[in-house]
Amino acid sequence: MRSLLRRTVAALAVAAAVAGIGVTDAVAAPAPRAVPAAVRAPAGPADTVPSPSCNDNNNTVPCWEYQTWYWTYENCNDAGPGRVNSSGGRYDHWVCVLTGNGVGVGLWLHKVRD
Repeated sequence: MRSLLRRTVAALAVAAAVAGIGVTDAVAAPAPRAVPAAVRAPAGPADTVPSPSCNDNNNTVPCWEYQTWYWTYENCNDAGPGRVNSSGGRYDHWVCVLTGNGVGVGLWLHKVRD
């Protein structure tokens, strides 16, 4: 009976020590560095599709052209600058908008020339 009691007390002591280590690590984690406001992306996607859409105005520039969709706003916003910079001046800006079904985020590029 004493050995069972000793093993139980030892097991509880080990469990308490392990739980204490986890709490200490969670509390001691350093805070992430703040990113300057000028560099940060907006908090979330735009609410409405930008207009005029190139499909709705016979592709008359300037207009907004839908490109593709992403699962997250972060992925969409990461892809936007690359698409604009590699366009050779065809696009000058991008915006990420929730898709119509609300599942993904659509990438729209502002077309300034053909």
